[in-house]
Amino acid sequence: MNTTLTTSVSLPAEAALLWRSKRGEIMRFGERYLRIQMRKQVQRAATRKYNRSGTNFEIVTTRFSAAEYDTLHYVASMLRVSVSSLIYGLIQLWKKPARRALRRFFSTNYDCQAVKWDPEAGLMEESLTFWRVHSPASNSAFCPNNFSRK
Repeated sequence: MNTTLTTSVSLPAEAALLWRSKRGEIMRFGERYLRIQMRKQVQRAATRKYNRSGTNFEIVTTRFSAAEYDTLHYVASMLRVSVSSLIYGLIQLWKKPARRALRRFFSTNYDCQAVKWDPEAGLMEESLTFWRVHSPASNSAFCPNNFSRK
C-alpha cells in the first residue's frame, strides 16, 4: 500500500525554494542524514526544538509516503526536534557539494508494533534499520525514496 500523506513543513525562505524544486533529489539523502542524526543521544525531559533563525520562514505543503512520514517522525520524536528541522538539516547536507559527490545510499525499514495499547497501559516497540544499497534505483521497491515500512 503506497499511502501518500500531505502535511506542511516550516523552512527558511531560501530552503523552501530548494525544497520545492529539488525535493526528490534531496530526499535521496534522507537515510544518510538520519544516520548522522542518530549519532546524537536520545532526548528525554526536554521540549521539542524547532527551526530558529533571523530569516523569514515559509510554510511549505509537502507530500511524504507513509514510510517517510513515520520514519521522520520517529527520529524527530526520539531527538525532540521538529520534522521541519530535520528537513532543513537534510537540505543543508544536500547543499554541500562534497556530500553530494559521495554516492552512498541506504535503505531503511521502520517498524512499529503495539505490544499493549489499552486503557491499562501503552507499550509500543519501534525500530529503524538501515542497510546500504548501490544506488537509490538499485532497489526499485523503494523508489523514488528508499524509506520502506513493515
